Amino acid sequence: MIRHGQSTANASGVWQGQLEFPLSEEGRRQAAEAGRALKQTTVSSIYASPLSRAFETAQIIAREAGFPGEVIPLPGLMERHGGSLQGKTWADQETNNPEFVKEFLALPEEERWAFAGAETNEEILGRFEEAFSEILSRHPSGEGSIIVVSHGGVMRAFLRERFGPSILPDHKRAANASITRLLHDPANGNTALQLVELASTRHLPREETRQARAE
Repeated sequence: MIRHGQSTANASGVWQGQLEFPLSEEGRRQAAEAGRALKQTTVSSIYASPLSRAFETAQIIAREAGFPGEVIPLPGLMERHGGSLQGKTWADQETNNPEFVKEFLALPEEERWAFAGAETNEEILGRFEEAFSEILSRHPSGEGSIIVVSHGGVMRAFLRERFGPSILPDHKRAANASITRLLHDPANGNTALQLVELASTRHLPREETRQARAE
């Protein structure tokens, strides 16, 4: 599982949700580094959110990893719809809607999404889990590696649901272009997902890694 490279909205602190923002030049470099890190991996398929920042990341990864197939878009992998949070920075919210900010921060995380008119965790997990199950059903033998390119918010919700609240705590998200490795080995009777590596940025240059973690 790979989070998309830095987008222009990431670079300026804008909450994207399901709005379209392209990759920044840094984001394209990050995607290329992720692809090169997977060059020695036998890739069987690549799936991606259809939002352009994820889909372009997947296409760059495919090119750099030497994968000859097509990237397959799955709508269930899209980021959370952010409601009134979309298209704004947090500074915008604090300046223009301080009462909203006060009430939003006073609520538990799950209630915050509904308050902002955003998709709840239950809603995003429903569609993300369905997409993930569809991907696994297309590869019953478990041969080769499957690459899934998605977004920080939905990936965080999915990983915490599967592996517990110690994963990406305190609203942390996987860094841009980070690689999370999951093991699914049905051929040997291991049908449960195992978390092998979480949000690795070892393949990214040090300066880019610091910037990605800051976002």
